[in-house]
Amino acid sequence: MRMILVHGINQQGKSSQKILESWLERLRATYALHGPDPLGRLSRIEAAYYGDKLDELSSVKVKDQAIALGAEEATSDFDEFAVDALEEMALRMGVTPAKIQAEELVTVVPQGAGIHKKWVKAVARAIETVSPLRGTLALRVLGQAHAYIRNQHVHDEVNKLVRPLFEDDEPAIVVSHSLGTIVAYSLLREFASNGRPRQSPLLVTLGSPLGIDSVRKGFSKPRVRPDNVQRWVNGADPEDFVALRSELTNGNFGSGIENYPDIENGHEDPHSIIGYLSDPRIAKAIAQAIP
Repeated sequence: MRMILVHGINQQGKSSQKILESWLERLRATYALHGPDPLGRLSRIEAAYYGDKLDELSSVKVKDQAIALGAEEATSDFDEFAVDALEEMALRMGVTPAKIQAEELVTVVPQGAGIHKKWVKAVARAIETVSPLRGTLALRVLGQAHAYIRNQHVHDEVNKLVRPLFEDDEPAIVVSHSLGTIVAYSLLREFASNGRPRQSPLLVTLGSPLGIDSVRKGFSKPRVRPDNVQRWVNGADPEDFVALRSELTNGNFGSGIENYPDIENGHEDPHSIIGYLSDPRIAKAIAQAIP
């Protein structure tokens, strides 16, 4: 048995080794408290890395100092993709509808820029007044999800980097976070549908944007647990604005998904992978999958 780690957004400038070390350090610390540690029974643990490539190819660039500028630079296709999700993220962050409407009244966009441009920019400006950091992350995850789902070239380039980890015949536990849950789900579906199943006794999705309507609809039906996945565990912090749907249910990804929608990551960064890997239920699920 082996394990594959698939990272999410905002990982540009890192490496597979840095991802591996960071995730395993936290997971081992969790087992130290809630042990025993089963990771030594795995034949190997590998981390995917596609952060630099996705950042290079993403359809929306987000400047840390001004998320509204990032929204302004986005394409009309991105605005259509992101408008509802960004508004719901904003409300989850504590932005009021009145604040968004107030920003819309003073927002100016180029004529003919697209029907959603003004509203997306107004939401971005409203978020900026409440939480610039979270707003930046919201735009980045939507921009990178948009690039991966809507642009076949981006999709293929990212999968080209991650697919080799799934090629091996040895069964693999897959632990994924944020945008990585989209990539992992895409590849497991691919292998399940092309007659080359890669058996996974456990798929873990943490802080997943799979429940966002525009993301979910990027996958053709049936949107269900792939046949090669024996167990699917999904975890979310209720305050994680990226995981808009804390539970992946019958209404969006079929039955047979175990949801933990009450993970507590703290208020500073409810989307943090470190917080998710600190949850003893997630650690226990991984342990149960290791012979």
